[in-house]
Amino acid sequence: MRRPPLAAALCTLIIACASTPPSLDVDANEPLDTAIKKPVRPVPKPGQILLDGRVVTVRWGDGDTFSLRSLTGKRKNARLAGFNALESYGPVHRWGDWTHAELYQLAKAAGEVAAARGWTCATLPGGGGYGRLLVDCPDLERTLIQKGLAHIFSIKGPGEPDLVALQIDAQKNGAGIWAKGVPAGLVTSLHSADERSDRRQAYDRVVNTQTGEAPAVQHTKNYEVCQEVCHQQSCMIYVPYRMRYGAKRATCLR
Repeated sequence: MRRPPLAAALCTLIIACASTPPSLDVDANEPLDTAIKKPVRPVPKPGQILLDGRVVTVRWGDGDTFSLRSLTGKRKNARLAGFNALESYGPVHRWGDWTHAELYQLAKAAGEVAAARGWTCATLPGGGGYGRLLVDCPDLERTLIQKGLAHIFSIKGPGEPDLVALQIDAQKNGAGIWAKGVPAGLVTSLHSADERSDRRQAYDRVVNTQTGEAPAVQHTKNYEVCQEVCHQQSCMIYVPYRMRYGAKRATCLR
């Protein structure tokens, strides 16, 4: 029997491989034709998120913020909804036996966890303040809370019960920021009364560590740059936004 030329054999092999259908991740109880008709969802890689069905590359901040380039090429900042990570612009947090430097490392660790894999997210209405997008990334939220690298942040009443339970477990296990105890509240933002000339009153934001509720604490105090302010067993160094980055960075952040 005459053997076919090598080229013909290779051609046959290529055609056979090309015609082999790709494997499908199909539910055993789902009809095959239904599974085939389903749209293929792109999978985001590390440093990316699937935002409203579109894969975008993002640059993470402290675990609850990121920036991305819009379709016009302009960089846009985003704030994640429902939770808060410690600030990563400098060593500004302190409570219990933690030092500012130790909590600063945990703040940066939250951003590293966020950047280590891709997440599925969606934009929410209303915006995240300061011109930012407001984005929901539920899997990231649960991951950071479980690892003790973030806490629930809910302005409108207590947090969702399942997330509260997850946070309580992290506190009992001494995970992340809870490794040296749990203060009654966590200071997440400070505002001096003299920040705006049209107002005599300002507020600080303090989160209840048991419920995740984040009420505004109204006050009329003027804070000095780099002054440490304490509420409910936790403290934060006051640095106005304009002095957190670049050449005008406050001395306590250098």
